[in-house]
Parts: sequence; structure tokens; C-alpha cells
Amino acid sequence: MTLAGGALARDYNRGSTFPHGFPAPGSGMEKQSSPNETDFIGQLPESERTLLERHAIRKRYPRSTIIHSPGDLGMMVHFVLSGRVKIYNLSACGKEIIYRFCTSNSFFGIAEIFGGGEREVFAEAMEDTEVLCTDKQYFENLILRNPALTLTVMRILGNRVRQAHKAIQGFVFCDVRTRLAQLLIKLAQINGVESGDGTITLRHRFTHQEMANMIGAIRQTVTENINHFKRNGYIKVAGERIILTDPTSLRQLIDT
Repeated sequence: MTLAGGALARDYNRGSTFPHGFPAPGSGMEKQSSPNETDFIGQLPESERTLLERHAIRKRYPRSTIIHSPGDLGMMVHFVLSGRVKIYNLSACGKEIIYRFCTSNSFFGIAEIFGGGEREVFAEAMEDTEVLCTDKQYFENLILRNPALTLTVMRILGNRVRQAHKAIQGFVFCDVRTRLAQLLIKLAQINGVESGDGTITLRHRFTHQEMANMIGAIRQTVTENINHFKRNGYIKVAGERIILTDPTSLRQLIDT
């Protein structure tokens, strides 16, 4: 695991520019990939994109790099251009608790921008990742110049709060099998590609341990329930990708 937090500003690669036509058609940046996130940069007027290009800094993080850690000053907002970033924390006994994954169109590090203070979570590159970084003052001025973006930020933060409330509710009222079904449906909404036959393939690989850390379970229990879903025809695994072959039955399992 490579550390990049804390002294992040010293590592920035300055002088880079957006590719022509940023965001590039077909890159996934031009559309909303998740019901809980919005293409923030895509909503900017062209003039603001030009200003952002001049001000912001691109940074590439190799897989397993820690972008920031609890205790780091929260002075930067990070927009994910490519790759995947895990937002998580560690319990008192060292167990990893995953809050969410950020992919293209997502941004992270915003809570401290408005709330001030230090980071309270880890952000780690799960694969080779490229982010666009801008500082607190510039981001605040960007919002002031474009008041409509305030609503976008409020919706994103509001959705994240609702997801946190749902997760807490699930921990209290649902068993592991139901929580796992809920997670698979959520991942399908965020990272799924639907085929003509109604099946949904998760674009990103999620290990059993990662899924366990997202639903507050142990890996062995997740593996047992994944096998149960496979036996019942709800899902199948092709290589490292999970395919929801019967998402309707998974939803019915949640509703029962």
C-alpha cells in the first residue's frame, strides 16, 4: 500500500491539460453512471471548464495508493476521471468498513470542504486511477459563480446520507442474505451493464471480502450466500465478473 495523503500537494503533476473534447464521448464522463452521483464537470459551462482546465491539477495514482487518510487536512476536492477509488475506514479492532466506491463522474473529499477540519476516512486507488484535483477556495468560488451547481452538490450529499441511513437500517433489521441481495442490486444500478435478455453484468470486480466489508458481514458468510444465489439461478460468475441472471428474484428477496 503506497501512501500519498498528507504531503499530497508536493506530488501534483502540474501543466497537464484535458484531452480534446473533454469529457470524451464514450468515456463514460458524458453521462450519469449512477443514480446517486452526477457528472459534475459535465454540467459546467464551457467557459468554466476552460478555467478549471487552467487551475486544476491531474494526478495519477497507481493501484493500492492511499490518496488521503484520517487526520489529513481536507483542502482538496478530487474528481475521478478514470479508475476506481475506495472510500473506507477502520473500526477500533481494525476491521475495514467500506462506505462506497468512486468511479468516473464521481468526486470525493467534499465533506471537509464545507465542514472544515481533517479527513475522517481513507481514500485508496483500487486500480490505476486518474483524478482531477482542485483546492477548497477554487471549488467554493466555482459554486458561487454557478449557483445551480449548489443543488447538484446538495443532491449528491443528500443521496449519500440516505444510503448511509439505509445501510444502518439494513444492519438492524435484515439478515446477511438480504443485505447481500440489496448490495448486488445497488452495485447493478451503479456499475451494471444490462443485456437484451435482462441480465446485468457488474463492470467492476468485487471480491467477497469487499462485499463483506460493505454489508458488515464476514467473508465466509458472503461466500456461502453467493453460492446460494448461484444455485438458485439468481446470479452467475464469469471470470471475475458477477452477472445478475435473475434480478427480479433478488428484488423479491429484499421485499419479503
